[in-house]
This record gives sequence, structure tokens and C-alpha cells, in this order.
Amino acid sequence: MAKILLIEDDPIQSEIIRRLLQSAGYVVLVSRKAVEGMETAKREKPALIILDMILPGMHGLEAAIQLLEMPETKNIPIVALSGMTIPKFVEECYRVGIKDFLKKPTEPQHLLKIVEKYAGKPKRQGVVAIISSVSAAYTQLVMHLTRMHLRVESIPSPEGALAPIAQIRPHLVFIEVYAKEKSKTDLIRQIKADKNLAFIPIFLFSSQLAREQLSSLAQEAGADGFLDYPFDYSSLTEIINRSLLSDE
Repeated sequence: MAKILLIEDDPIQSEIIRRLLQSAGYVVLVSRKAVEGMETAKREKPALIILDMILPGMHGLEAAIQLLEMPETKNIPIVALSGMTIPKFVEECYRVGIKDFLKKPTEPQHLLKIVEKYAGKPKRQGVVAIISSVSAAYTQLVMHLTRMHLRVESIPSPEGALAPIAQIRPHLVFIEVYAKEKSKTDLIRQIKADKNLAFIPIFLFSSQLAREQLSSLAQEAGADGFLDYPFDYSSLTEIINRSLLSDE
């Protein structure tokens, strides 16, 4: 998987970006200081460097200039990260050789688009199964998961779903529910009772049930959790990080 070096001293910003890129399938290296980041870049040879412009001890522009002068790192594309978007400053970033500019706070889809442009699409190996007929919620969930470069396997009905799940061996299962449905509750219990499948996290989602109803149903059925609808990309990323990545 492609390695991305993030040089950012803000722990909140760096954690948000790290989780987003990691959930998309990238290996993310984080450095808090410019000098530390430059050493990491020389040693690890990342596919891309995302460089904060305000760092302790050295300005991001100076760090970029040094990175682009060192033989080991001169060919690594650099993307600037900053809350300052004054045209003259942005022009200076491009003038020294920085390839692109990301404004803080970063918008997830724009960040992924920029990273893909310079580091390529990650080779995500994760597989997610969705038990659902075609619905607006299903379509939106598939769209989000596909953008994370996960392979999505759709199973239209809970009846007989245990066999394809056993064959697919997904990292994660999402089940759409409309009410307390015995067939789906039974499927969850069958998965959890199978020693070869019990480790697979199961999450419920619904466009019709209130949050309290969905939470109660998930707990009663033995699911690992639930997704709020409309889906929040950050929350979905958290679930991917906790569930899928812990299995890698």
C-alpha cells in the first residue's frame, strides 16, 4: 500500500487526516516537526508528503524547499496544508515547487481526491457484505464504502445468507432493517454462533427506525452496533477503523 507522510503538529488535525487516509487503504506516517518529518521522508520514501505550513522550529515553506533539494526526497510530491489561503501565499507555495494546496479544515472527499492524484488509488483488500434490498440508504452506503476502496458484496435477503457470508468471509457486515424482523435477527445469531464467523462485526442501519429503536434492536439482536442515517462519513470512517483495520 502507498505510504503517505503527514507532517502536522496539531494532534487533532493529524488524527482526523490519518484515520481518513488509513481507512481508505493508505499507510500513514505522522511527524510533528519539520526536521523529524524530513528524516522520515528520507528513510521511508513516501509516495506523497502532506506538509503543514505552520510548524514549530521551521516554516513549512522552508521545509518544502529543503525536501525538494535533498536527493532522497526531491522527487516526492508535496501538498501544502494550511488555513491561510491568501492568493500571494498560495502562489509562493507553488513557486517553490509544492504541487497542490489543501485548505484547513480539510473536506474528506477533496483530500482523498488530491491524495489519489499524486499517490494513486490504494489497493484496499477489505471486503464488506451488505444484507439489503436496493434502497436509498443502501445506495448511499455502497457509495461511501466504494470511495473507501472497499469491495462490497451485496446479499439481497437474510434467508440463506449464511452460506454466502461463510464463502465471502467479509471483514464487516451491514444489515438494513425496517422493524424487528425475525429473519435478520436469526441471521445475526447464526453468524455469532459460527466459530468461523463470530469475529465479524455486524452493524445495523435503517432509514425508517428512530435512533433509539435501532439501538435497542441492535442490542437485542446481538449486533455490534448501528449506523445513523443519513450516514456521516466521519462516523463511518470510525467504524471502518475500529472494525476492519483491527483485523488487518
